[in-house]
This record gives sequence, structure tokens and C-alpha cells, in this order.
Amino acid sequence: MIAVKQLSKTFTAKKKGGSGSSAQTVRAVDALDLTWEKDEFIAVVGESGCGKSTLGRILAGLIPPSQGSIELDNVPMSQVLSQRGRPWSRVVQLIPQDPYAAINPVRKIRSLFRDPLLYHHRVAKSQVDLRIEELLAMVGLDPKNVLDKYPHQLSGGQRQRVVVARAMTVDPGYLVADEAVSMVDVSLRIGIMDHLKKISTERQLGLLFITHDFRVARYIAQNGTIAVMYLGRVVEQGPSEEILGHPMHPYTQALLSAVPILEGREERVNDVVPLRYEVSAHGERGCAFASRCPFADQTCRETSPPLTIVQAPDHSVACHYAESRSVVIDRSQIS
Repeated sequence: MIAVKQLSKTFTAKKKGGSGSSAQTVRAVDALDLTWEKDEFIAVVGESGCGKSTLGRILAGLIPPSQGSIELDNVPMSQVLSQRGRPWSRVVQLIPQDPYAAINPVRKIRSLFRDPLLYHHRVAKSQVDLRIEELLAMVGLDPKNVLDKYPHQLSGGQRQRVVVARAMTVDPGYLVADEAVSMVDVSLRIGIMDHLKKISTERQLGLLFITHDFRVARYIAQNGTIAVMYLGRVVEQGPSEEILGHPMHPYTQALLSAVPILEGREERVNDVVPLRYEVSAHGERGCAFASRCPFADQTCRETSPPLTIVQAPDHSVACHYAESRSVVIDRSQIS
């Protein structure tokens, strides 16, 4: 199990002005707690700029946190690296959003797999080609049509599958997929997600899928967990069907109301639509969503609500006025 405790990440951005420059601190991840079991599927949902990708990169060990800790089976990350002599890349692998930028364009696909297999001593040198073929077949690719091609000779869907297969070269225990289907044609998304779920289920891997689309979150996290993230914090978390059937945070309700509906049969509930659509900066006080929330009052603007269990096992919400609200009305059921 991976346990994230009070994890924070801040960046300093310099702003140039007329008389000089000033520094602005951006808190991308803010005191976040998360537990992730070896065979658990988690979908992290939120708008762009809410810290989802930063969280994924921290979990994959690509960037260090500013505060907080990450533990593997109650052992801190630093001890995993020093005492067990195991690189973190063999614990967690990141599947990046952009397959175009994730693959070296001047190397053939075969060489992209040989290096990690040999460097991490995953197979004997004589068995490398056989292992590469197994990895490509695992994601639905014909090795004969892929191995000796350059990335630009593959389609977008093929490149994305290559990236998924490459992440499996080191036999990780956990996978972080950062918007892994957002740059792939809609017709190919289900296939790639099915392969990710199949690989994770067969190998009992933890799969954390980052997305802004609740439809993707629902498909990935069936019988799993959905965590809704806003400005660096998880504002609602719980079993996927519980979150989708009984959303209790106004931000979750706003995201669900943005999912396309059946015109003529369904109607959006305007009460849950946010006051404005731009993600606003958050100050030191109050709920981060208060300036956009249609239900916020002075208490929300002054006091930040903690993430607490409010309904059903493991359904947690960070809201002073958490309430299950309908986001869509089915006209066919209205008498």
C-alpha cells in the first residue's frame, strides 16, 4: 500500500513588472492525504490547473514534495530507496499524457524497450527480444509491425499503447496514468482503457488514472474509488458509484452537470452550476471553491472545511454544507 500523508508541493513563479520582478508562490498540492492499495483503481478528477498532474509526478518520484511524506507498506520512500536498493521507478511508473513527447523520435521501438530491460536486469540478454514481443502483444500490438519502426511511423493510438507497454518493462507495482487517452481518437480510447484495466487486474497493480472527464473516471474506476481534486486538495472521495449516484460537494456536482446529456430527455439542474467557470486563486482562508460556489456563505469564505466522512463507508467530503443534490433531471420520469 502507498500512503500519502500531508503532501504539499509549491512552485515559485517570477512575475515581471515595469519596475522589476516579484515572486509568486503557487501551491499545486496542498496538505493532501491519500491511501492507494496494490490492486485498487483510483480515478482523480478535476479541472486543468488543479494539481492532478503534479500529484502524479510526485507519486512517480519524478519531482520531490515540498512537505509531507510518501510511504510504501509503512516504509518511507527514502528508506525504500536506501535500504532495499530498489529504485522508485520499479515501484511506480508514470504513463504520460503526450505519447508524442514521451518517445525518443530518432530511436526505433525495439531500442526503446531494450535499454530499461537490460538496465534493470529484468531478463537475460538472450531473452530480451522475446520479452519485448510479449509486452507489445499485451497491449494489443503486433510486434512484427511495430518493433523496427520509428515513432513517427506509428499512429497516435499505437504510440500510446507503446508507452503503456514500456511502463511495464520494470514490472512496477503501481501505475499512474496522466490523461492517458486525452490525445487519442475517441474510437480508440475504450480499447486502451480496457488494456490498462486488464493488465492491472491480471498483475494486481494499483492504477491511478488522472482525468478531467467524469465519463472516463466512471469507466476506469468501476468498483474502485473516485477522488475529486480542486486547487491541490481532495474535496470529495469515495466508492465510484457512491460519488456518481450521490455527489455531495458543489464542485463534484458542477463537474457532473457538465457531462453531455440527452437533449429532449434530460435537463440540467441550474442550481448546481458554478457562479463562474474560471479557476480562481485561493487565499489563506476559507474554502477554495467558495468564490465559485452557488451555496457558499460567510462561513465558507472564512473557514476551510476538513475532509471528513459524511455518508456511507469511506465517502468523504470537504464542505460545510455537504448535501446530495441531483445534477440532471430525467424528463421521462416526470408525471
